[in-house]
Amino acid sequence: MKVQDTLHQKKVLVVGGGSGMGKAIAHGMNELGASVAIAGRREEKLNEVAREAKGSLPILFKSTDITDRASLATLFEWFDQEVGTLDILVHAAGINVAKRTMLELEEEDWDRLIEINLTGGYNCLRLAMARMRPQAQGLVILINSVAGKRSAPLAGIGYNASKFGLSALGIGVGEEERENGIRITNIYPGEVNTEILDQRTHPPGPEHRASILQPEDVASVVINLAQLPERAHVPELVIKPTRQSYI
Repeated sequence: MKVQDTLHQKKVLVVGGGSGMGKAIAHGMNELGASVAIAGRREEKLNEVAREAKGSLPILFKSTDITDRASLATLFEWFDQEVGTLDILVHAAGINVAKRTMLELEEEDWDRLIEINLTGGYNCLRLAMARMRPQAQGLVILINSVAGKRSAPLAGIGYNASKFGLSALGIGVGEEERENGIRITNIYPGEVNTEILDQRTHPPGPEHRASILQPEDVASVVINLAQLPERAHVPELVIKPTRQSYI
């Protein structure tokens, strides 16, 4: 089987596909022949990703709020009609805030971190499972963070808690659904050069950004996972910059 054939005719939804890792994943899968749709809050970013597509098929897009269940239901119904059977869901939406310590973290920022990073994941999984169970197959890739494996002060209390929760969600639902042929993978990237770095109190400079993971590094891992046969399942995978500690 040719590498290109493994994603040909696969139908993929990338939530959080307007920038960063989601954007790189959408472009990579599109170039390998998949039918790709992307969703996110910023329509102008989604449109930009679609315009830059280099595959033989267009990238479709729809503006969506993952904290709004009605908005998400509309997204999945739109995908059903415009793209078809959901084969692969990539959940790459997430945020962080500048004030991250327990002393500084505002209540409304805690609520927003949990609502977007964790409840947003639940909302997407619930709708994806309803589509994948009847077809007895499907792959869900949750873009988590090493903060979901190690509670690092750099990431902050709220972000760590939301990502630990997302990890438990993915592993738990994966166990529930494995007999239905559904595979769920938590990917835990270390530092990645994306817009989320700008949300730090002291954002890193160009030299540091060049030394860490780039969005296409994570995209290559996701694409390789998507190319595995349905008999193979990777529940968890950590990828980090070579010089970043994992302890």
